[in-house]
Amino acid sequence: GKIVYDGEPFDEHDENLFVPLEREGSSKEVILEAENISHTFGGVKALDGVSVSFMKGEISAIVGENGSGKSTTIKMILGLIRPTKGTVRLFGLDPRAKAARARLGYLPEISHLHPFLTAEETVMYYAGLSGMKRAAAKARTAELLEELNLGYAAKRTVGGFSKGMARRVAIAAAL
Repeated sequence: GKIVYDGEPFDEHDENLFVPLEREGSSKEVILEAENISHTFGGVKALDGVSVSFMKGEISAIVGENGSGKSTTIKMILGLIRPTKGTVRLFGLDPRAKAARARLGYLPEISHLHPFLTAEETVMYYAGLSGMKRAAAKARTAELLEELNLGYAAKRTVGGFSKGMARRVAIAAAL
């Protein structure tokens, strides 16, 4: 089928990398704002003058051909690299700020879980890294593992999990 965006057929070769998929239920709170961001790696321009904002409740996708700057953009949003030009604000803060990172969950394409930790220990570990208090982390961990149908396996080490189970543990850790 064809993808339709704002009533127009979406052209996968369009230079616009950011496609809001759903706006219903969004609010006026800006979650992410990038203004005129560019990034250069050793003289090669990976991204050139991109501006975008994502609102709370909005579901969006970053699409584009290989080498179009998708991974570079994600790295800037995560605060792993800085734009050569322009600014990125996450929850109104520099993406490297601890307060911004505490509100952000990221699930990479390939997750590396510690095989000797249990599902519960894994999610608790990531909750601690985000600064969550132990009591809140314990309650949230139990809630997420149940929601993702992993409550029965909470005390099992993730090294013995199927790929699907391991992926759900990684999703819980990101949330």
